[in-house]
Amino acid sequence: MVKKQPCGFCVYLGPSIRGVVQNGTIYEGSLETVKNKLAEAIERYPRIASLISTGDELAENRVRIKNKGNYLYEENRRFIAELQKD
Repeated sequence: MVKKQPCGFCVYLGPSIRGVVQNGTIYEGSLETVKNKLAEAIERYPRIASLISTGDELAENRVRIKNKGNYLYEENRRFIAELQKD
């Protein structure tokens, strides 16, 4: 059985925050590596971490984030609401 290699990149699917993170940004590396790169942003906005998708799950997560009834949709909706309060 051939083991599938991870894609090696991640994409941020949440809302854009000027000067912090941009929706659709592609980051090279594993999920752990990307979270380390974004540590300052995640410390300030913890929901960013839950809205980063690995390349392997990207197609599925792009659909999920737009459809009610799942974790990604709810995290994105709550994050947008939090940002609007600021």
